[in-house]
Amino acid sequence: MQNFKAALTAYNTKNFQKSLDIIDEFKLSNLDAHLLKAASLTALNKNDKAIEIYQFALKNSPKSTPLLENYTGLLCKLGDFISCLNLLNTTATTVSPKLTLNKLEALIKLGHLLEAKKLVQLINTPTNLEFRFLWLKIELHEALGELDIIENIINKLPEAQQNNVYISYKRACNLRNLGRFNEALDLLLNIEKKKSTAPEVLYLIGCIYKDLNNNQQCERYLNQCLTIAPYYVPAHESLNKLYYSTKNNKLFLSSYKLVKQKYEPHPVIEHSFISQLIKSDSYESALDVSTNALKLFPNDQAILHAHSVVLGKLNDHEKAFNLLNQLVKKAPHESRYRIDLANYLIMNGDYINAIVQLESALKYDYFNQEVWAYLSTAWRLSANDKYHWLTNYDQYVKVFELKKPKGYSTSGQFFENFTDLLLNLHAHSTQLLDQSVRSGSQTEGHLLFRSNKLINDFKHSMNNCITSYLANLPKDQSHPLCSRNNNAFKVNGSWSVKLGNKGFHANHIHPAGWLSAPSYISLPNELNENDTNKSGWLKLGETCLNLKEREEIARSICPKTGQMIIFPSYIWHGTYPLKSTQPRLSVPCDVMPIL
Repeated sequence: MQNFKAALTAYNTKNFQKSLDIIDEFKLSNLDAHLLKAASLTALNKNDKAIEIYQFALKNSPKSTPLLENYTGLLCKLGDFISCLNLLNTTATTVSPKLTLNKLEALIKLGHLLEAKKLVQLINTPTNLEFRFLWLKIELHEALGELDIIENIINKLPEAQQNNVYISYKRACNLRNLGRFNEALDLLLNIEKKKSTAPEVLYLIGCIYKDLNNNQQCERYLNQCLTIAPYYVPAHESLNKLYYSTKNNKLFLSSYKLVKQKYEPHPVIEHSFISQLIKSDSYESALDVSTNALKLFPNDQAILHAHSVVLGKLNDHEKAFNLLNQLVKKAPHESRYRIDLANYLIMNGDYINAIVQLESALKYDYFNQEVWAYLSTAWRLSANDKYHWLTNYDQYVKVFELKKPKGYSTSGQFFENFTDLLLNLHAHSTQLLDQSVRSGSQTEGHLLFRSNKLINDFKHSMNNCITSYLANLPKDQSHPLCSRNNNAFKVNGSWSVKLGNKGFHANHIHPAGWLSAPSYISLPNELNENDTNKSGWLKLGETCLNLKEREEIARSICPKTGQMIIFPSYIWHGTYPLKSTQPRLSVPCDVMPIL
């Protein structure tokens, strides 16, 4: 007992290694000792060993509430929410506030939002857990896209809680999503005045300055963020996106070179650097960087995969294929590697093995939209009947008329007003890295989150179309679209696209969606159903693989102002080049089920 107290004292004074040494020296092996040892290992960032201790202790004490609280808490911290939820569903026989909150976090992160909403109603937290419960409630409403509710929650808090740094930061994120940039910035600058140098705060200040078109201050704060957190990848990528969009070739990608000169090598920096080089079509430079990165981190799977992408871009397909084969064997659960391997198999006409790879990926990641997209291509090319089952353009591609919102004399009046709003947003937009847009611009952020009457009116009309689409889907529990339909949905992403003369969308799918739903706000006069060139039309079915005579455009649609076209996010789509001096203005969005 005395030895355990000594170990506990060492832990409480943050002498974690001493705590471990005492436990090991005296071979303490009861449950309390296991919990203390795992906690000390976690504090020393030896999480794998901590998990081993928890798993060993669980065999002897499978119903211990403290053990389950600590173990599932660590799984949440590590982002392993599937294991956390499985453990709670199979072992927890008693309910404690900590276990309930761990389950709530796992449900939110895994997108089980309806179950999370029900659980919130049942939670009665003790005082010491109130803040975590508040935080998780905010995250739940974030996930549901209920940003106004978040504002209401925060507004009802006592002033001391409203001024809490973490709540202020969360509120600033929410205000930014609502398009209330100046209010968000004021909150963050107040946090900065309190001498907070958290990289997340400096990064968000930089991003909001970009929202406000103040590129100078954006650059300043992103660089400031990297000064204190040189491995903070989001700041590197946002800074270089700024340089790319402003055509600052001298500084583009310089942040990576600087951090590589001044600090120890880090795999996340190497991987991000390679990715940005690929996105900017700098393939020879990407090959040099990835080759050197592999000398430093020869077993890093992300770098190995990036290297395979570079090899493919430089037409060294055999090496890329062999490397992907190795990655699939090392990490069979990673869909990305199987998808890329299947791409090569499709391009080489080996559709059967491509299908094997893609169907294997579905065992781990059934609702991955990219997997279904490439599977549809392999099925089509191998004359498999499943292609029609999956795509069925007549059943799953629907055109709707957006109803005129209340308060407008005509639909034309509403769309004219909405066009003016969107064109104003596009005034400072540029073509960014890694977009499907060519010769055009795309707004950043979640357009439909913005606090604006025109946007709210548009959302109402849009939601009616989506509701109607879902109400008419067939029942099929094996289908990746139909099986998730319970008529509840949220818009996961939304933006506006303006195409200019010769502009088009490259063929793509929406990995972050379930349904894709572009709405057409303002179209050039040249768009018409009699145009044999199909200028600005939507085309469905043609892939990004450049299969030439093996490609197929399954359907072409001439859109009209005031229409919304809804289809599964795994269906390949792009546009024919626009031939007009007038812009083609649309609002695409990604729709997700609420489960």
